[in-house]
Amino acid sequence: MPQGDALKEAARRLAAEFQAKMEGPQGGVGTFADHALLGFIAQLEQLDPAASWEDSVAQLSSRLEGLRLALQRLQLLLHRRAQGRFVDYQERTQTAPAGLYGPCDIGYFDMVMSQGAFDCLRWKGMPLFKTVYDFALYPMILWALKPRTVIELGSGTGASALWLADLTALFGFSSHVYSVDLQQPAVRHEHVSFIQGDCRTIDTVFADALLREAAHPWMLIEDAHVNVYGVLRHFHAYLERGDYVIVEDSASKQDDIRQFLTQEPGGYKVDTYYTDFFGRNATCAQDSILMRA
Repeated sequence: MPQGDALKEAARRLAAEFQAKMEGPQGGVGTFADHALLGFIAQLEQLDPAASWEDSVAQLSSRLEGLRLALQRLQLLLHRRAQGRFVDYQERTQTAPAGLYGPCDIGYFDMVMSQGAFDCLRWKGMPLFKTVYDFALYPMILWALKPRTVIELGSGTGASALWLADLTALFGFSSHVYSVDLQQPAVRHEHVSFIQGDCRTIDTVFADALLREAAHPWMLIEDAHVNVYGVLRHFHAYLERGDYVIVEDSASKQDDIRQFLTQEPGGYKVDTYYTDFFGRNATCAQDSILMRA
């Protein structure tokens, strides 16, 4: 992580960037994070200029513990930004430090509560099993990517497929969602094809011609939790540069993801703009919002 004078210089550049962002694209309005970061850096600038910020903060009383935590977060943020937006999976997962809580900046209970404490999120009254972070991230990804084809593995109630199709229609671009599960949901949508199929035998679910003719860019969402490596291996032959692959609930799927990506060096990049939008891996798709390179 950046330290000493390098930390000060990097933090000042970041402050200038945030200030320009506020005054430019954001029309003079700052986010909570903008104001907190700028205020925190201003606090650090008041410390002994002859000493490093790390040494100065370490000598502060325990009542200023929040300042120590804020400094740690700033160092982690600067370290990640120095890597750039699109990062190789191996570099991403093997480079220390990671997050405040292992690979993530969000604690376990904060993450599990993010689907709802007493109920789950809903779309058109149907249960939608997304975290609040992913509920915000998917619309941004859809708007930026404008996928012509969305393939969702794991339909559940069908709410997520309808949600994705509704968003693409709202955004005004043509897209079709293919959603696969062992049982077809009862709901219907003109831009959704619900397919009964077993991802354990993914090669039998889609006709080769359909996948070869499906318009790009694609968004492929793995949320079936079975045969993850086999699924990634199967769809690799059809994916094109710029397509996105999102592996949901991926904390337990890292071995499968790593096995696949090791076989395709440089073929996919982690898009950290989305994985780290709310803090490192503040998403169910831990290190697994991937762009085909």
